Amino acid sequence: MTRLRIVKKDHPEPVSETRGRIISAAVRLFSRQGYHKTTIADLAGAIGQTSGAIFHHFAGKEDLLYAVVDWLARGLKAYSDVAKRTENGSHRLLEETVRVMREHYKRNPEATICLAALATEFAGSNHPIEQRLKEVYEMFVEAFALSLRNHPQIRDPRAAAIVFLGSVQGVAIQGLLRENEYSIDTLSETFLAMLSKW
Repeated sequence: MTRLRIVKKDHPEPVSETRGRIISAAVRLFSRQGYHKTTIADLAGAIGQTSGAIFHHFAGKEDLLYAVVDWLARGLKAYSDVAKRTENGSHRLLEETVRVMREHYKRNPEATICLAALATEFAGSNHPIEQRLKEVYEMFVEAFALSLRNHPQIRDPRAAAIVFLGSVQGVAIQGLLRENEYSIDTLSETFLAMLSKW
């Protein structure tokens, strides 16, 4: 797919800033109401501009979807970096991974769950974005599975990595759902306490 980026000299705001605002708005809307239910008009309203501003930076909504997934992939890389630098199979690995999630959540809760929301929406669709989502998740799964390869209680490190990723995302989703009931700190500390006999 060709991604168009048109730059006008008389544009009142730097292109990268507007593009970033569009991506941020898309992350919020896609995670809250889904990709298919989010319209270009919704996105334009969220950034206080016209639909033309969206099309100025993206060829269409699908082009924006790929940009969102690429942007989220950069955030997910922080998790695989933790797995690469933390002692293999240790409880510290779990703590560091949850810490990264908590930091991301506090900065941008919707970004923490957007991949999960998109994965849910596109699972089994055979849309090319489904494969791209799997590739993004694979960064974490490979690194985490590698760190579990010699753990005496883990028979299938890849399955364990996938389950842990889903669990950490679940904590973030519940944090957003129950933001008036429990803080993300309380939920993540409780999650880690459940795994303390690691």
